[in-house]
Amino acid sequence: MNKFEKAQQILQEINGDGWLIVCNEDNDIHSRYLLGVGSHALHAIFIATDGNHKVLPVAMEANMVKNSLKKKGLDAEVIPFNSESEFMEKLKLIIKKPKIALDFGENIFEKDTTSYADYIPFGTHLALQKLAPNTEFISAAPIIYELRSVKSTEELKDLRNVCKATIELLEKVPDMTKVGITERELMAKLEYEYAKVGKPAFSAIVGTGENSADPHHNTSNKKINPGPLLIDTGLQIDEMCSDITWTYWVGSNPSREFIDAYNALYEAKKIANKYYTDGTPNRLPAMKCREYLAEKGYDHEKLFFHGLGHALDFEAHGVGPRVSSKSPENTLLKENMVYTNEPGLYWIGKWGVRLEDDIIIGKEKCEQVTYVPKDPIVM
Repeated sequence: MNKFEKAQQILQEINGDGWLIVCNEDNDIHSRYLLGVGSHALHAIFIATDGNHKVLPVAMEANMVKNSLKKKGLDAEVIPFNSESEFMEKLKLIIKKPKIALDFGENIFEKDTTSYADYIPFGTHLALQKLAPNTEFISAAPIIYELRSVKSTEELKDLRNVCKATIELLEKVPDMTKVGITERELMAKLEYEYAKVGKPAFSAIVGTGENSADPHHNTSNKKINPGPLLIDTGLQIDEMCSDITWTYWVGSNPSREFIDAYNALYEAKKIANKYYTDGTPNRLPAMKCREYLAEKGYDHEKLFFHGLGHALDFEAHGVGPRVSSKSPENTLLKENMVYTNEPGLYWIGKWGVRLEDDIIIGKEKCEQVTYVPKDPIVM
């Protein structure tokens, strides 16, 4: 079942007449997710419950869209337009339906948030309401969740492929690194290699010394010095992203504190993996990880101040509830969901360590798609 067919099935279940994506300047990733190509000008995609799917691209991008749909085996009528007024007239005819799903989220401040659907600009939403005043617009969150949270066989194949390519580059980091180059220079070397096979899934985090203690450090012009070097990076090829963190040691003789923290995180990650299984509450892997760190004498409330993992898919931060000790008890992992497992310990103003793998949720046990070196790489 392809994406159009699956979305059509979900629409039938929620009694919707269609799913409409209006995209301009790449402001909704679900355009590229569905079409398989980046259509940068104003365009619309209408997945219809009755199977009469339509795409409205600007004329100069119509051939590109047709070719991509054909390549992916997706059946939709492509209706080019040449002006904004023509676009609106053609769109008006398509969306004259009782109930249409749009990419807006609900309950953004609630634990059960649907913010992953929040892509449509408010102005576009208003314009559509004016264009189709008798249409009820509902959130497309149920469609997006069902499409993206549990991965297909093809997506899992893409995940293994992109993770393999990312690991091969992380193994080459010692050859790219020397004392005195900047974090940005190292990031540029990594992302240059990515451009040969895909594209960065997100801007790499390269943190030397005290910058390694900031989980979302913005890679800077700071020069790499002896000590911890944290690299959190990801690549996108085809349908899936990787998201992997290795923490290296630059220079000789890693400190005992660094080695102890590294080893504790390595073992805590292995323990958490045992609970990345179908039907397990999302909170359990994180709780078991933190229990182990506490046994090793680490104040995890103070030193580990983020969740254990997040969903991974077409985006680095994908669709699915967080793996966190604070997740609701009734939030459960499902077979073939994909998550990160990324415990960290951070001494603000000094240094930090994070180790991150990408995991496929299994029936009895998970599949660890990536690896982190058992002993820190010294370079």
